[in-house]
Amino acid sequence: MVKIKSVKTKLYEWTGPTVPPQPNFCTNASDPLPEMGGSGRDNMGSFRFHQWLVCEVEADDGSIGIGNAALCPPLIKETIDRYLAPLVIGHDPFDCAYLWEKMYRITHAWGRRGVGMTAISAVDIAIWDLMGKLAGKPVFKLLGGRTKDRIPCYYSKLYANDLDAMQREAQEWLDKGFTMFKSRFGYGPKDGTRGVVENLKR
Repeated sequence: MVKIKSVKTKLYEWTGPTVPPQPNFCTNASDPLPEMGGSGRDNMGSFRFHQWLVCEVEADDGSIGIGNAALCPPLIKETIDRYLAPLVIGHDPFDCAYLWEKMYRITHAWGRRGVGMTAISAVDIAIWDLMGKLAGKPVFKLLGGRTKDRIPCYYSKLYANDLDAMQREAQEWLDKGFTMFKSRFGYGPKDGTRGVVENLKR
């Protein structure tokens, strides 16, 4: 029986020049705080990834599964190295549900969202990738196999800027065959009923 031999994390950092994404009118989780005053709405303008974490789960036969995380990579690395890796090393990767529960329960005091869950996800993805390689099958086969021949996709952009521009953008992609769309709301809870009305216009 194959066992997990090691869990290694690698932090990749980009230090070169970057072009920030176009700022967009977007709700911010900090908007309700009085000291923010609503001026932090353009948070998408500073949203970028300069770090990335890769998690490698290696079996004792040399097979390696790979997972990754983009949220707070240095903290994710520390969480995996210090808390999660010791929990899965020495176990059968095909006991993935048991291993997930071990990781979930050991982090119950601080890991129900954010860093804790992201770290668990990186290890879990790597374990599933490892299982697929050991079984010689794509992971979707391990998850029950194909259930449909086609998967509908939706268009995901439509930031809440100029309403006419949003309508033109939506029409362009509707003409290309998309029938489902994801649109960002520009107004949040602090804007009350007026914000709800403005969001509905979009």
